[in-house]
Amino acid sequence: MKTYDWIVVGGGVAGAALSYELANRTLSVLRLEQDAAPENATRYSYGGIAYWSGTTPLTRQLCQEGIEIHRNLSAELDSDTQFRELDLLLPIAQGSDPETVAASYRGFAVPPSLLDADAACELEPLLNREAIAAALTVRHGSVSPDLLVKAYTQAFTRAGGTVEIAQVTALVDSQGQGTVTTTAESYTAANVVVCAGSMSRSLLKTANVTVPCYFTHAELIETEPVALKLRSLVMPAETQRFQMEAEAGKS
Repeated sequence: MKTYDWIVVGGGVAGAALSYELANRTLSVLRLEQDAAPENATRYSYGGIAYWSGTTPLTRQLCQEGIEIHRNLSAELDSDTQFRELDLLLPIAQGSDPETVAASYRGFAVPPSLLDADAACELEPLLNREAIAAALTVRHGSVSPDLLVKAYTQAFTRAGGTVEIAQVTALVDSQGQGTVTTTAESYTAANVVVCAGSMSRSLLKTANVTVPCYFTHAELIETEPVALKLRSLVMPAETQRFQMEAEAGKS
Protein backbone atom coordinates (compact mmCIF):
# COMPACT_ATOMS: atom_id res chain seq x y z
CA MET A 1 0.00 0.00 0.00
CA LYS A 2 1.46 3.35 -1.06
CA THR A 3 1.84 6.01 1.63
CA TYR A 4 1.88 9.80 1.21
CA ASP A 5 2.02 12.85 3.45
CA TRP A 6 -1.26 14.10 1.97
CA ILE A 7 -4.02 12.65 -0.18
CA VAL A 8 -6.36 15.09 -1.92
CA VAL A 9 -9.63 13.61 -3.16
CA GLY A 10 -11.01 15.59 -6.09
CA GLY A 11 -9.55 17.23 -9.17
CA GLY A 12 -11.67 20.35 -9.47
CA VAL A 13 -10.29 23.81 -8.82
CA ALA A 14 -10.19 23.31 -5.02
CA GLY A 15 -8.38 19.98 -5.21
CA ALA A 16 -6.04 21.13 -7.96
CA ALA A 17 -5.07 24.34 -6.13
CA LEU A 18 -4.62 22.67 -2.75
CA SER A 19 -2.53 19.78 -4.08
CA TYR A 20 -0.27 22.26 -5.90
CA GLU A 21 0.27 24.35 -2.77
CA LEU A 22 1.06 21.24 -0.69
CA ALA A 23 3.51 19.86 -3.26
CA ASN A 24 5.28 23.22 -3.30
CA ARG A 25 6.06 22.66 0.38
CA THR A 26 8.09 19.54 -0.47
CA LEU A 27 5.40 17.19 0.82
CA SER A 28 4.53 13.92 -0.91
CA VAL A 29 1.04 14.43 -2.32
CA LEU A 30 -1.39 12.16 -4.16
CA ARG A 31 -4.39 13.67 -5.95
CA LEU A 32 -7.24 11.33 -6.82
CA GLU A 33 -9.81 12.11 -9.53
CA GLN A 34 -12.44 9.69 -10.74
CA ASP A 35 -12.52 10.86 -14.38
CA ALA A 36 -9.65 11.52 -16.78
CA ALA A 37 -11.87 14.14 -18.43
CA PRO A 38 -13.65 15.57 -15.35
CA GLU A 39 -17.40 16.13 -15.40
CA ASN A 40 -17.40 18.14 -12.18
CA ALA A 41 -18.69 21.52 -11.07
CA THR A 42 -15.47 23.23 -12.14
CA ARG A 43 -15.93 21.90 -15.67
CA TYR A 44 -19.34 23.57 -15.93
CA SER A 45 -18.55 26.75 -14.01
CA TYR A 46 -18.08 30.18 -15.59
CA GLY A 47 -14.76 30.85 -13.84
CA GLY A 48 -15.87 33.96 -12.01
CA ILE A 49 -13.75 35.61 -9.31
CA ALA A 50 -16.06 37.85 -7.27
CA TYR A 51 -13.31 39.69 -5.42
CA TRP A 52 -15.67 42.58 -4.73
CA SER A 53 -18.12 40.48 -2.72
CA GLY A 54 -16.53 40.09 0.72
CA THR A 55 -18.90 40.91 3.58
CA THR A 56 -16.80 40.14 6.68
CA PRO A 57 -13.16 40.85 7.56
CA LEU A 58 -12.27 37.24 6.73
CA THR A 59 -14.08 37.04 3.38
CA ARG A 60 -12.77 40.47 2.38
CA GLN A 61 -9.25 39.30 3.15
CA LEU A 62 -9.80 36.11 1.14
CA CYS A 63 -11.22 38.08 -1.79
CA GLN A 64 -8.29 40.50 -1.81
CA GLU A 65 -5.65 37.78 -1.50
CA GLY A 66 -7.44 35.70 -4.14
CA ILE A 67 -7.49 38.39 -6.81
CA GLU A 68 -3.84 39.23 -6.13
CA ILE A 69 -2.95 35.57 -6.65
CA HIS A 70 -4.91 35.33 -9.90
CA ARG A 71 -3.36 38.48 -11.34
CA ASN A 72 0.03 36.75 -11.21
CA LEU A 73 -0.95 33.08 -11.41
CA SER A 74 -0.32 32.50 -15.12
CA ALA A 75 3.30 33.57 -14.62
CA GLU A 76 3.67 31.50 -11.45
CA LEU A 77 2.28 28.34 -13.06
CA ASP A 78 3.96 29.03 -16.41
CA SER A 79 0.64 28.48 -18.18
CA ASP A 80 -2.12 30.83 -19.35
CA THR A 81 -5.29 30.71 -17.23
CA GLN A 82 -6.97 33.37 -19.43
CA PHE A 83 -7.34 35.65 -16.42
CA ARG A 84 -9.05 38.96 -17.14
CA GLU A 85 -11.09 41.61 -15.39
CA LEU A 86 -14.33 42.73 -16.98
CA ASP A 87 -17.63 44.44 -16.23
CA LEU A 88 -20.17 42.33 -14.38
CA LEU A 89 -23.69 43.47 -15.21
CA LEU A 90 -26.56 42.49 -12.92
CA PRO A 91 -29.89 43.34 -14.57
CA ILE A 92 -32.86 44.15 -12.34
CA ALA A 93 -36.11 42.85 -13.78
CA GLN A 94 -39.13 45.00 -14.48
CA GLY A 95 -41.37 45.02 -11.42
CA SER A 96 -38.50 45.13 -8.94
CA ASP A 97 -37.46 48.29 -7.11
CA PRO A 98 -33.90 49.17 -8.21
CA GLU A 99 -33.09 51.10 -5.02
CA THR A 100 -34.17 48.19 -2.83
CA VAL A 101 -32.10 45.72 -4.85
CA ALA A 102 -29.08 48.05 -4.81
CA ALA A 103 -29.39 48.42 -1.03
CA SER A 104 -29.06 44.64 -0.63
CA TYR A 105 -25.57 44.87 -2.17
CA ARG A 106 -24.25 47.69 0.03
CA GLY A 107 -22.63 45.34 2.51
CA PHE A 108 -20.09 44.09 -0.03
CA ALA A 109 -16.47 45.26 -0.02
CA VAL A 110 -17.04 47.01 -3.36
CA PRO A 111 -20.77 47.74 -3.72
CA PRO A 112 -21.93 47.61 -7.37
CA SER A 113 -23.02 50.88 -8.95
CA LEU A 114 -26.65 51.36 -9.96
CA LEU A 115 -27.32 52.13 -13.63
CA ASP A 116 -30.60 53.10 -15.25
CA ALA A 117 -31.86 50.92 -18.09
CA ASP A 118 -30.44 53.15 -20.82
CA ALA A 119 -26.96 53.19 -19.27
CA ALA A 120 -27.10 49.42 -18.78
CA CYS A 121 -27.95 48.87 -22.45
CA GLU A 122 -25.14 51.20 -23.46
CA LEU A 123 -22.74 49.03 -21.45
CA GLU A 124 -24.25 45.83 -22.89
CA PRO A 125 -26.19 46.45 -26.14
CA LEU A 126 -27.58 42.89 -26.24
CA LEU A 127 -29.75 43.50 -23.18
CA ASN A 128 -33.51 43.71 -23.74
CA ARG A 129 -34.31 47.30 -22.75
CA GLU A 130 -38.00 46.50 -22.22
CA ALA A 131 -37.29 43.65 -19.79
CA ILE A 132 -35.19 45.53 -17.24
CA ALA A 133 -35.85 48.32 -14.78
CA ALA A 134 -32.16 49.02 -14.13
CA ALA A 135 -28.90 47.16 -13.52
CA LEU A 136 -25.96 47.00 -11.16
CA THR A 137 -22.36 46.88 -12.35
CA VAL A 138 -18.96 46.16 -10.79
CA ARG A 139 -15.58 44.91 -12.00
CA HIS A 140 -15.23 41.13 -11.81
CA GLY A 141 -12.45 38.60 -12.33
CA SER A 142 -12.64 35.68 -14.75
CA VAL A 143 -10.53 32.68 -15.74
CA SER A 144 -10.98 29.62 -17.92
CA PRO A 145 -11.80 26.86 -15.38
CA ASP A 146 -10.40 24.10 -17.59
CA LEU A 147 -7.15 25.97 -18.26
CA LEU A 148 -6.81 26.90 -14.59
CA VAL A 149 -7.04 23.26 -13.46
CA LYS A 150 -4.72 22.18 -16.27
CA ALA A 151 -2.15 24.79 -15.23
CA TYR A 152 -2.35 23.77 -11.57
CA THR A 153 -2.03 20.09 -12.51
CA GLN A 154 1.03 20.61 -14.69
CA ALA A 155 2.74 22.67 -11.98
CA PHE A 156 1.74 20.06 -9.37
CA THR A 157 3.33 17.19 -11.25
CA ARG A 158 6.45 19.28 -11.95
CA ALA A 159 6.75 19.75 -8.19
CA GLY A 160 6.71 15.97 -7.69
CA GLY A 161 3.00 15.41 -7.09
CA THR A 162 1.17 12.29 -8.25
CA VAL A 163 -2.20 12.15 -10.01
CA GLU A 164 -4.19 8.91 -10.14
CA ILE A 165 -7.47 8.38 -11.99
CA ALA A 166 -9.68 6.20 -9.81
CA GLN A 167 -13.05 6.47 -8.08
CA VAL A 168 -12.82 6.73 -4.29
CA THR A 169 -15.18 4.29 -2.57
CA ALA A 170 -14.33 4.64 1.13
CA LEU A 171 -12.36 6.60 3.71
CA VAL A 172 -11.08 5.07 6.95
CA ASP A 173 -9.43 6.85 9.87
CA SER A 174 -7.32 4.50 11.99
CA GLN A 175 -4.90 5.63 14.70
CA GLY A 176 -4.20 8.96 13.07
CA GLN A 177 -3.62 7.45 9.64
CA GLY A 178 -6.10 7.85 6.81
CA THR A 179 -6.77 5.07 4.33
CA VAL A 180 -8.41 5.90 1.02
CA THR A 181 -9.87 2.99 -0.91
CA THR A 182 -10.48 3.31 -4.65
CA THR A 183 -11.78 0.99 -7.34
CA ALA A 184 -8.14 0.23 -8.20
CA GLU A 185 -6.24 0.08 -4.90
CA SER A 186 -5.86 1.64 -1.46
CA TYR A 187 -3.56 4.43 -0.26
CA THR A 188 -2.61 5.77 3.16
CA ALA A 189 -1.62 9.22 4.37
CA ALA A 190 -1.21 11.18 7.56
CA ASN A 191 -3.65 13.74 6.13
CA VAL A 192 -6.64 13.30 3.81
CA VAL A 193 -8.55 16.22 2.31
CA VAL A 194 -11.88 15.75 0.53
CA CYS A 195 -12.49 18.29 -2.27
CA ALA A 196 -15.14 16.29 -4.08
CA GLY A 197 -17.90 18.87 -4.39
CA SER A 198 -21.35 17.35 -4.17
CA MET A 199 -19.83 13.93 -3.42
CA SER A 200 -17.94 15.14 -0.34
CA ARG A 201 -20.79 14.54 2.12
CA SER A 202 -21.35 10.91 1.08
CA LEU A 203 -17.61 10.16 1.03
CA LEU A 204 -17.10 11.59 4.51
CA LYS A 205 -19.99 9.50 5.79
CA THR A 206 -17.97 6.38 4.97
CA ALA A 207 -15.54 7.59 7.66
CA ASN A 208 -18.44 8.37 10.05
CA VAL A 209 -17.95 12.10 9.56
CA THR A 210 -21.09 14.19 9.11
CA VAL A 211 -20.77 17.72 7.73
CA PRO A 212 -23.39 20.27 6.57
CA CYS A 213 -22.13 20.15 2.99
CA TYR A 214 -24.80 20.76 0.34
CA PHE A 215 -24.86 22.08 -3.19
CA THR A 216 -27.18 23.73 -5.66
CA HIS A 217 -27.16 23.39 -9.42
CA ALA A 218 -28.79 25.00 -12.40
CA GLU A 219 -29.63 23.80 -15.87
CA LEU A 220 -27.48 25.01 -18.72
CA ILE A 221 -27.16 24.59 -22.45
CA GLU A 222 -23.73 24.01 -23.97
CA THR A 223 -23.52 25.07 -27.62
CA GLU A 224 -21.00 25.40 -30.36
CA PRO A 225 -19.45 28.91 -30.55
CA VAL A 226 -21.92 31.53 -31.78
CA ALA A 227 -21.42 34.86 -33.53
CA LEU A 228 -23.02 36.89 -30.73
CA LYS A 229 -20.49 38.35 -28.32
CA LEU A 230 -21.29 40.02 -25.03
CA ARG A 231 -19.20 42.97 -23.91
CA SER A 232 -19.73 42.07 -20.26
CA LEU A 233 -20.60 39.19 -17.96
CA VAL A 234 -24.36 39.18 -17.33
CA MET A 235 -26.03 37.60 -14.29
CA PRO A 236 -29.37 38.38 -12.60
CA ALA A 237 -29.24 40.81 -9.69
CA GLU A 238 -31.84 38.82 -7.77
CA THR A 239 -31.44 35.08 -7.28
CA GLN A 240 -32.88 32.43 -4.97
CA ARG A 241 -29.63 30.46 -4.88
CA PHE A 242 -28.04 32.04 -1.80
CA GLN A 243 -31.22 31.78 0.27
CA MET A 244 -31.61 28.14 -0.75
CA GLU A 245 -28.03 27.39 0.30
CA ALA A 246 -28.49 29.19 3.62
CA GLU A 247 -31.64 27.19 4.37
CA ALA A 248 -29.97 23.91 3.39
CA GLY A 249 -27.06 24.64 5.71
CA LYS A 250 -29.43 24.86 8.70
CA SER A 251 -30.67 21.28 8.31
